[in-house]
Amino acid sequence: MNTQSDAIAGSPMQSPESMPAARAMYWSIRRELWENRSIYIGPLAAAVVFLFGFVINMFAMRRHIAASPLDPAQQHDLLANGYELSGALIMGTALIVGVFYSLDALYGERRDRSILFWKSLPISDLTTVLSKLTIPILILPLVSFVISLATQFVMLVLSSLILQGSGVNITALWSEASFFHVSVVLLYHLLTVHGLWYAPLYGWLLMVSAWARRAPFI
Repeated sequence: MNTQSDAIAGSPMQSPESMPAARAMYWSIRRELWENRSIYIGPLAAAVVFLFGFVINMFAMRRHIAASPLDPAQQHDLLANGYELSGALIMGTALIVGVFYSLDALYGERRDRSILFWKSLPISDLTTVLSKLTIPILILPLVSFVISLATQFVMLVLSSLILQGSGVNITALWSEASFFHVSVVLLYHLLTVHGLWYAPLYGWLLMVSAWARRAPFI
């Protein structure tokens, strides 16, 4: 009986040492999301701007197809370029947001003295730094992935509605849009390139944010 109790108490699910640390990390990441809305507003704004331009381009493409019909290969190339550009714009915006976030992550707390409040909480410095490092390495790529996937789906719906009756094969447009394959490739690219590949850069920027007395960007 005692053996079973010891085994349960020492299991990862019931460990008193691991749960507070995991909970502190969770709430630290949520605090970063609360205080830095640019983490999701930046990529979302880029997606909205691109969708506005995409709608204008679709109406122009409809008039162009009505004047001089394109073969299926040309139609596919024109539409595929839009999907690639949307992902590139959102990922580029996320990279810029990650750079500015890292530079201000620790400097901003020293500037407005909020670091004194967080120092009074039972959260270690390691947890605080790791939570801030997790934002550009993991959270921003995941946010960019979700927004990119939603943007491409909206693009597919809008292009189907606008190009309906213009001679474009809408059925082929949906059948060629492999969301599973594209999403897997996009997620892999975001996590490896925009996350792990730039991790040393984000670490350096966080160090600058903690060290610089003023103007960390310079």
